[in-house]
Amino acid sequence: MTTLHGQVALVTGAAGGIGRAICSALRDSGARLALADLDKAALDEAVADLGAGADSAAFDVDLTDDEQTTALPDRVRDHFGGLDVVVNNAGVRQIAPLLELSPADWRNTLDVDLTAPFVLSRAAIPGMLEQGRGKIVNIASMAGHLAFQNRAAYCAAKAGLIMLTKTITLEYGGRGIWCNAVAPGVVETPMTSAYFRSEQMAASIRANAPMERWAQPEEIARPVVFLSGSDSDYVNGTTLFVDGGWTAGKGY
Repeated sequence: MTTLHGQVALVTGAAGGIGRAICSALRDSGARLALADLDKAALDEAVADLGAGADSAAFDVDLTDDEQTTALPDRVRDHFGGLDVVVNNAGVRQIAPLLELSPADWRNTLDVDLTAPFVLSRAAIPGMLEQGRGKIVNIASMAGHLAFQNRAAYCAAKAGLIMLTKTITLEYGGRGIWCNAVAPGVVETPMTSAYFRSEQMAASIRANAPMERWAQPEEIARPVVFLSGSDSDYVNGTTLFVDGGWTAGKGY
């Protein structure tokens, strides 16, 4: 089992379904947790539910504000005395045909899903270089590899995040920085729960995923822990697809 005893991990989007699962798995591995989210009430609830006491802290932040995002690693270091792992999990998604997707919605999706991970990683890396080691895990999506209708901004942002993951590794992999991505398939969370009330959607998932089911948040969290710890020290610049085999190809 991966051990992160005493290490400090920052997770964005920590109040959401996948974010909470990631935080719980990191806590179970021994990490101290900085939970970041825009929704302060939900964030405080997530911290309380985590039950980690002084080993966890809430940081409310608007990731579309570059100044707030840039300041976040120092806020975490001031509180915990260090920062070892950054998990860029926060994300938004617009579901609309291309001609109905406004430029404002396009920009907001890219701001949260792609620009914020860039800004946060850029702010966190200098301190990681100074301490000689640091791990960044980006939560991408199979939609960054396969295009899906009515999700132009989301697909573009997640594809960009996969490439950002690779370029960070190329620039800093020789200096003690690891950057990898986890690309989930369809995951059952409060945000996606409506999907599974539609038999048509459920049938589509079963038809496209060789495992014939969708994922639970905990199944995304465990690979994040692996990529955060020393067990993955020769894994760098890669994207781990956690999609039940969806991106393996068509079975017919």
